[in-house]
Amino acid sequence: MNTNFYGIGGFGGSSFFDSYFGATGSSTNNSAFSMNSMLGDLKMIQSGVYKKALKSYYAQVKTDDEKESISKSGQADSDTSLSSVKSNAKKLNESAKALQNIDYSKVDREDLLSSVKKFASDYNNLLSSTKNLNSYSMLQTAVWATDQMNISEGLLNKVGISIKADNTLAIDEEAFAKAKDSDLKALFSGSGSLAGRIGQKASTLFNQSVNQMATNSGKYTYSMYGTLY
Repeated sequence: MNTNFYGIGGFGGSSFFDSYFGATGSSTNNSAFSMNSMLGDLKMIQSGVYKKALKSYYAQVKTDDEKESISKSGQADSDTSLSSVKSNAKKLNESAKALQNIDYSKVDREDLLSSVKKFASDYNNLLSSTKNLNSYSMLQTAVWATDQMNISEGLLNKVGISIKADNTLAIDEEAFAKAKDSDLKALFSGSGSLAGRIGQKASTLFNQSVNQMATNSGKYTYSMYGTLY
């Protein structure tokens, strides 16, 4: 299993934490956001949310011996699998951005439902394309995304969105139609919203898949810190 953390910044300085915990932007903002994210992950571990998400992703691996075998095999993910992740990650990042930029004081509820359904579908497709990957770093990124969904489960339920046993999303359109504008805005509006955080992880998965495909072909990428990834 690949143990490198691919993506922005490699292992250089705070960029390692920014890439792992989902921060983007200026270095000052990144450091503060990274610390908040680290504390958030601690709370997730303590509450059992992280364990729930991780168990779902590794459900196909039935024993510790099998996990160890995969870890030692170093088997590279195929370009077909990585290409699927790349495509789905791009779509999710775009649908997440669309939700962030909506004017929630003016949007028609049917149009909003259409945008949310697109976001949920893209999210589900991305999860499906990551489940059989061997890359530990990419799986960790996907798990982080499911963590964020689980943290927001109460608010999601209030607007008619449920998290199924396999971590995919389902939408009750009747409940969504009755949802409060304030709850919808809290979930989807702006870069700090759930949509914003999921979009960040989609962007990270996109970068990770591109970098891994380059590695598979013998074309290596260097970060701004001179780190090979």
